[in-house]
Amino acid sequence: MTWCLRKLRFLFGVLEIKGRLPVQTELDKRGIDLQSVRCLLCDGDVESVTHSLLTCVKVYYVWQKVLNWWGFNGITYTNLEELLQGNTPHIATDSGQGIWQSMIWTSGYLIWKNRNQAVFKNKSWSPPVALSEIQSKSYEWIGKRIKGKHIDWHNWFHNPSDTSAYKIVKD
Repeated sequence: MTWCLRKLRFLFGVLEIKGRLPVQTELDKRGIDLQSVRCLLCDGDVESVTHSLLTCVKVYYVWQKVLNWWGFNGITYTNLEELLQGNTPHIATDSGQGIWQSMIWTSGYLIWKNRNQAVFKNKSWSPPVALSEIQSKSYEWIGKRIKGKHIDWHNWFHNPSDTSAYKIVKD
């Protein structure tokens, strides 16, 4: 169960699974004439959905910062399905798993949004800015789904995996 926003579930649950995220390889499959199918951020590999959202060196750096922020040092994900499933043995409670999964989906959405701004609006890709946006938006969006509890910003920023006091409400 995830408590993330419906648009996030749609974006990654439907579009990614059906191969409809408009990355270079998917556009090429649809017959769109492209100069290259290489990643538009790093130019280091073919731009697939997994590459764009997980393994691109610029995106991977953001994921490592997110995982480190949650205290999951040394954990890596090799495929998108595993990451988006969002289960981790490091969080014991169901509500904690829901918060973690919602944060993962929020992170994926914001990475995609920042990627698009860099590609289409020539905005610079900044991992610290992406991480800051992930921290603040996930705090805001997840905080709206907590019933009778308040997520303290200081605790969220410094120890987000301490979710024992959170009570989550389904949307």
